[in-house]
Amino acid sequence: MGEHLLGGQYETLGPRILFVDDSATDRARGAGLIAGKHPEWTVIQTACAEDGLARLNEHRFDAVVSDIIMPNMDGREFLRTINQKFVGLPVVLITAQGNDRIAAECVELGAVNYVPKRCMAENLVPALEDVITAQQEVVSKRRVLQHVVQNCCEFEIQNDLDQIRSLINFLRDRLSGFERFTTSDIQSMTVAVRESLLNAYFHGNLEANSRPLQHTRDEYMARAIRHKSESQYSDRRIRLEINLGPDEITFRISDQGKGFERTIVSELTGPPDDQLPAGNGFRQIQNAMDSVSFNAAGNTITLARSVSNRHSEPDHPNV
Repeated sequence: MGEHLLGGQYETLGPRILFVDDSATDRARGAGLIAGKHPEWTVIQTACAEDGLARLNEHRFDAVVSDIIMPNMDGREFLRTINQKFVGLPVVLITAQGNDRIAAECVELGAVNYVPKRCMAENLVPALEDVITAQQEVVSKRRVLQHVVQNCCEFEIQNDLDQIRSLINFLRDRLSGFERFTTSDIQSMTVAVRESLLNAYFHGNLEANSRPLQHTRDEYMARAIRHKSESQYSDRRIRLEINLGPDEITFRISDQGKGFERTIVSELTGPPDDQLPAGNGFRQIQNAMDSVSFNAAGNTITLARSVSNRHSEPDHPNV
């Protein structure tokens, strides 16, 4: 599948995809779908996340496809580890089913896309094509984008998780093209904006939490699913403004919800705590940014980070 041995090493003739799934049937099916459309691509299959990490340490890959449900290390932990050790490597998750809970989880985990297994024949290859195309476009535009002094983008999207995911992917690619940030900078800022957009979706527009931290994740997810079927909530919009200047980049995220009392989150300081997961999203936002502020109503958050004296670091072998 697009590779041959040369001096004991793999020489690839096209993009390299790592396919991780404990089901041999699903692995073979997915690899076959990719090879049928793109025989020049290399697909390496492995049955577990642990072996997948070993492969990532050995070779460069352009994308990863991973099942969510696997023994030992599942797809969630696998993706978290990739985000920490192979920053910027895009991951497409495949799931046994697709619903709002799965869609939200995939966005929260930082997957660039997700594909229900029942839809692999229609959606897997297009999802990977989007990933590969985006990476190629970043490379081709980098010569121009690295000279950008000032840039402003404004987006208004529907209250939709797929649109949020697409917007996050765009942001990650655009920040990479500027060449003014390290891969760690890009990862942390992307996480901060992602958490802000998800807050706008769940807690702002869908009003899943009438007060921050009031409900558990399962409780507010159930409320969000109910409210999504009601036009008074679902018809609301989310707005993102990005302003890159010579010395600072700012992100302003607004929703059309009622807002909240800002003092409730003022005590959420310090690094994320796995033992106290409530509020970790806001802790990630604060840790990633130099300043975080809200408007009076509490339905607009502004994130700012200095870009002076920041320089791009060499890409990881897997990026």
